Amino acid sequence: MHSWEKRVALLIVSFLFLMAAFYSQQVRLDLKMDEARRWDYRLAETTYLPPNEVLQVLSLGYKAFLADMIFMQANNHFATHLSFDRKYVWLDNYVGAIIGYCRNSKGVRVPIPPELCDGSDGTEWVDGLFPFNPRVYLWASQVVKYAQLITDDIVDKSIYFGKTGIHYCPDSWELYYDVGFNLFFEYRGLDEETKQLKKKEALDYFSLATTLPNSRVGTHFATGTMWTRGSKEQALKQFYSTYYHSSEQDRSEMRNLARTYGHSRLADTLEAEEKSWKEDFPYISIHLYQLLGPRLDSKAGFQKE
Repeated sequence: MHSWEKRVALLIVSFLFLMAAFYSQQVRLDLKMDEARRWDYRLAETTYLPPNEVLQVLSLGYKAFLADMIFMQANNHFATHLSFDRKYVWLDNYVGAIIGYCRNSKGVRVPIPPELCDGSDGTEWVDGLFPFNPRVYLWASQVVKYAQLITDDIVDKSIYFGKTGIHYCPDSWELYYDVGFNLFFEYRGLDEETKQLKKKEALDYFSLATTLPNSRVGTHFATGTMWTRGSKEQALKQFYSTYYHSSEQDRSEMRNLARTYGHSRLADTLEAEEKSWKEDFPYISIHLYQLLGPRLDSKAGFQKE
């Protein structure tokens, strides 16, 4: 190859190298600009929802449908900020449109459940589109705790969503359990005396959660928690009110708890009754058997008085 050919080849290679370098740099700059724009867009995010009174009219009677559409947008808002800054600025707007909210005499929203927003102090409750879906309250209660830092104010807001849900969906055991869990475990900055009062309040919610239809909270959980907290009288009341409506496994757990906390005689009596039930009338519920009583010739040790 002649020298001039070598120089031309070298120039071509150098040109291609420079072009590749410039293109690579341009791609990197474009990516950075795109990321910067996305950052700016998310920082500049705005949302507009008409007042709840206007939404009622715009729904044209399909309130539940419009509430579902707003709930989908709320999920999108949460998913976007979960991986970005964990600041859910518009969450209250979306949820408030669905479930309603309390406002004071100045028109400012205040996180007060409906039963306390009764107008006595200048507050009023603004109705939402469809406040009868317990999943919305459970979702909102959990979402607010995905903040950058869980504070007692965040816990208060989570409890607010739970208590508001209980007002509209009083048969949802999950809402009672959620409020109880927050009261019992989540507070961090309160003094010890206040924490103990919160935990005592939580026991009532746990108790209700175990007795509601389709509850998946073991009845022994609430009873054991009460005994652990030293609430002996409340624990025994919970024990007697839930024992015959519990599953076989839960009844066994509850008898073990009774023995652990010094009620062996009660546990032995109930265990003998369980044995008698299985021998005499296993085809009826133990609750009904307890009302009928054992057979006269039962081998379980029961005697008719």
